[in-house]
Amino acid sequence: MAQEGRSYGGLTREERDAQRRQRLLEAAKEIIGTKGYATATIPGVCAASKVSTRHFYEIYPGKEDLFVDLYDRITADSYERVGESLRATEGESISRRVQAAVLAYLDPMLQDTRVARIAFVEIMGASPRIEKLRLDYRETLVEVVRSECTASVRRGEIVDRDWRFAALALVGAVTAIVYDWALHQPGSSREELEAQLADLALLLLT
Repeated sequence: MAQEGRSYGGLTREERDAQRRQRLLEAAKEIIGTKGYATATIPGVCAASKVSTRHFYEIYPGKEDLFVDLYDRITADSYERVGESLRATEGESISRRVQAAVLAYLDPMLQDTRVARIAFVEIMGASPRIEKLRLDYRETLVEVVRSECTASVRRGEIVDRDWRFAALALVGAVTAIVYDWALHQPGSSREELEAQLADLALLLLT
């Protein structure tokens, strides 16, 4: 007698849903990251992921929810890497910590131009709900920068000033530069772009 919930290939319903969710996310990354959020449709994502529309709606209420999940995973991964970087460089100079944290934040996004486009281009104004999520993440990043700079002031490394202003300037500049890079793919390679942005962070924060 088959165990309840294990009637298909030895997988529970939760495991099958997890596989479908992953395929939907991969399809959404490809479509949104190459053609844009506005062009993405639920039938198109379902066809690309080989997930039925019935199963789609069992996982996500709609297209916006899929995009929120995708963006949330992308951004949460970068933020987790920032935290790991700051822990790894604890006790080092603010210059070293800033450069390492900027690279930790950007590298997973810039390794894949689809991800860069999603995180810096398609997210802009996609919907009021998505815009709020973007601004909430931005505020978290601004607070991390402000906190690190304030701690550096206490250590006597840098002179105190309006660190929220400086953090907003950095986040805004990075967003604008990566937005342009993701859309137009100018001459700078990913490595060159990361180095330039790390230098910009030092200029603004030290």
